[in-house]
Amino acid sequence: MNILIIDDNRAKILPLIKEIIKLDIPRENIHTSESASDARQKLKSTSYDLVVLDLCLPNVIEEPPSLEVVKQLLEDINEDENLIKPKLMVGFSAYASYIEEVQSMQSFGSMVFHLYQETTDDWLSGIINCVKYLISYGTNNSPEPERVDLCIISALYTPELTSILDLPWHWDDYELLDHCTSIRRGKFTSGKKSYSVVAAHSLRMGMISATVLATKLITLCKPRFLVMPGICAGVPGKTNFGDILLANPSWDYQCGKRLSNNEGSQFFIAPHQIHVHESVETRILQLSREPGFLSGIKSNWRGDTPDTELRLHSGPVGCGSAVLADYTIVEDIIETQQRTLLGIEMEIYGIYSAASSSPEPRPITFAVKSVCDHADNQKNDKFQKYAAYTSAQIVREFFERYMVDF
Repeated sequence: MNILIIDDNRAKILPLIKEIIKLDIPRENIHTSESASDARQKLKSTSYDLVVLDLCLPNVIEEPPSLEVVKQLLEDINEDENLIKPKLMVGFSAYASYIEEVQSMQSFGSMVFHLYQETTDDWLSGIINCVKYLISYGTNNSPEPERVDLCIISALYTPELTSILDLPWHWDDYELLDHCTSIRRGKFTSGKKSYSVVAAHSLRMGMISATVLATKLITLCKPRFLVMPGICAGVPGKTNFGDILLANPSWDYQCGKRLSNNEGSQFFIAPHQIHVHESVETRILQLSREPGFLSGIKSNWRGDTPDTELRLHSGPVGCGSAVLADYTIVEDIIETQQRTLLGIEMEIYGIYSAASSSPEPRPITFAVKSVCDHADNQKNDKFQKYAAYTSAQIVREFFERYMVDF
């Protein structure tokens, strides 16, 4: 196995090399580059099983490092026929925004990401787990993934997945579920019994990525429950910032046919709505009516909070392919498709569709997303972390309290 570490910080390179050597990989098979230009030269002459890439690099060693240099390097690896594409790439950075930006532009699939933090070795353990996966993959000794009780999917690493990973659910280090899907395994207790959980996030926002990831987790993990927490846009007057919405039902509000006639262009909707199982909705509504429960969640948050009370709703949440900052579109959906609309987001219908189309036994599936904006030109990220937190807390309470019932 050949490994290339591309980083200009030896404080990170050296411990990584030491841990890789412990896996009986010869030192001469571990190569390093401190600049993008040097990495290109090595990728021209050597086939690498794994490339570990810092997302902020100089083009040449005497120049300042930048994200743009890395983005160009990734494009070259994807498009330049003179560069030998590695089997797997692992990107890491101290900046979550860098990871999100690379996730949004990379299109070659076999890349996973880790957040670097000086105070923890999670990033190092995650990379080493990728090496272990490649070793087992190469020897055809990769174990059959364990069946889990709960799979959690988020659209974004931060703040959505990080809010889930903040739950005290005994999370293990990152591992690869397959060649390009990074997961965290954990466990929680309900009724004095322990249950398994896997958490993962899509590489990009949107229904397609969410559907692909959901299908993969259903196939490989065979979960009893499939759940999507996160953030969404809410309908003003019906929802407050931070309010949690059980998406029941969800549908693609852009599905239909557009025709041109004497009256101009017209869109004829053809929505297919998917509902949540009544056993889920009943328990969510139970939580919403419990005195002091939601106010307790709000009071435990240590960041910015809105002046309004926190509420938990069950109702229609539409799903589309674009981030909305134009409330006239929401008004049109309310007028032509669903007058009781509560929210708008980009992934839930894909999750619901993947579950409803999967072989038996199908997972019980639902989404609880919290309102962070109202899909208008006042859109900002002030309450994104708070919304992700309230959503994650509902997931925690639901499963710790009710999993034993199922």
